[in-house]
Amino acid sequence: MPAATPRQPRLDRLRAALPGWLGGALAGAQSAALSYLVVLAPALAAVAGAPSLDGSAAVDWPGAATVATAVWLLGHGVPVTFGGATVSLVPLGMPLVSFAILVALARRFASKTWTSWALGVTAFAAGAALIGWLGGPAGDRAPSATRAALVGAVIAAPAVATGIWRAHGARLQLLDRIPGEVRAGMRLGLGTLAGLVATAAALGGAWAVLGMDRIATIASSLHMDPLGAGALALGETLYVPTMVCWMVAWLVGPGFIVGTGSLYAPDVVTPDTLPAVPLLGALPTAAGGWWAWAPLVVVALAVLARAGLHRRIGSDWASARATGVAIAVVAVGLVTLMAVSSGSAGPGRLGEVGAEPVPVMLIGTALVGAGYGLVAGAVAGWRWARGRLRGDDAPVAPAPDVREPSAPAR
Repeated sequence: MPAATPRQPRLDRLRAALPGWLGGALAGAQSAALSYLVVLAPALAAVAGAPSLDGSAAVDWPGAATVATAVWLLGHGVPVTFGGATVSLVPLGMPLVSFAILVALARRFASKTWTSWALGVTAFAAGAALIGWLGGPAGDRAPSATRAALVGAVIAAPAVATGIWRAHGARLQLLDRIPGEVRAGMRLGLGTLAGLVATAAALGGAWAVLGMDRIATIASSLHMDPLGAGALALGETLYVPTMVCWMVAWLVGPGFIVGTGSLYAPDVVTPDTLPAVPLLGALPTAAGGWWAWAPLVVVALAVLARAGLHRRIGSDWASARATGVAIAVVAVGLVTLMAVSSGSAGPGRLGEVGAEPVPVMLIGTALVGAGYGLVAGAVAGWRWARGRLRGDDAPVAPAPDVREPSAPAR
């Protein structure tokens, strides 16, 4: 290993002195700490700038740390209890932040070995277990620590692998054994899901723009100081990906609920009293009319994805198998998105928030399958029409048996 020069930064010299496989453990441990600081620092800043309830100069540092720990644990799949009510709705922005930090640090520190990857995953899972233990209920901390460790490992495994791949390059020979139509189908299904999520995000942004007045009214009614408003904005930002998943359910058709008795769907909106959270002002407020045709956007997205990959997939029986794989990928993706974006957001009627996975999956796969079928039918119809116009259906004379002359013997 080459010696570090005095001009190298201290961090680079430390990295050069450590064994290569130890970089994975360093990446995992740093990622757990930094992802926790993402929520801890704003919480501490907010409580430091807010006046105390009793008029004294005391700052509730433990309370801020408790809230930050609860948000972090929620983001990593661990339900928390507030005022006797269990909250399990996941702020999906939190695992995305952890994933991004893991990728960046693994790219920086981890080496191209399975040991480095395993240490990175283990270190992050251990950090998550420690946070789960500290934030768990007194007397029964083990379940929170165990669940945080398992979810942390699920997040860290692909993230560390991605960081190593981006830094050093890697190729799994196992992928070469997967049939070509399966790989093409997975690419088609993931592309369709990506288009659906991107469209849902754009639609959610449009509803947020339309609801700017409601959002401003709710925010001004809270009478928060700048630091507290900033902390609230960060917490709401972590829930934006969760609302994008809700908009996927809205776009597919079944819609979602925000509390028992409510429904937000393209054909009907049944709102109910909502908590004073500015982000909820971005929920849809109109239904029926042209909005009822929103699920046709899913068909259009499937058509675009299938047409874009037509040359790679083709239109023979192999393409039918690839299409089946794509529909299966979409089904699994929709169920996963709905499952991770549903849960409890508080007591009473807020005990049910999100969308039902099964209806969204069934209707979504039917719409995607219709889009794929339209492309396949259009290609088949075009080939038939072209064959009729060119007379390709006429009998073709067999080609003469032409053989190259053999070389003369010497």
